[in-house]
Amino acid sequence: MTESKRVAGTIMVTNQQGETFFLVKDNDGVSSFIYERIEETEKLHMGIIMETLLEFVTVDSESIRLMDLTNIKVQDKTSPLFVFDLVERPEDEMTLLNQSGLVTWRRTKDLTELLSKCDSNVVPTYKS
Repeated sequence: MTESKRVAGTIMVTNQQGETFFLVKDNDGVSSFIYERIEETEKLHMGIIMETLLEFVTVDSESIRLMDLTNIKVQDKTSPLFVFDLVERPEDEMTLLNQSGLVTWRRTKDLTELLSKCDSNVVPTYKS
């Protein structure tokens, strides 16, 4: 049996007040990156995770740009992590969510716990 591969992603948004947030999956208050399984497909990994991320927000693909690509290691599994940046600066980032029960925005400083679960040798650091 082959190990299932997956790709992770998030969208970074800076609101008009200059506060930076990251889109994360919310499981009863426990945050995690958004993952998608990589099936045999013609799509590139970036396209797979971008399509998944855009299902959670009311922005189109032309409004985000790739900011960073790195690898994260969680539970001995390494996955590519795509970090996209929203070009617009909304007044209220919560208005961008269309599935707010499944995902939420977390401040950069609130990602400390999430990033501590990842191999620190391969995780980028974002400061706001």
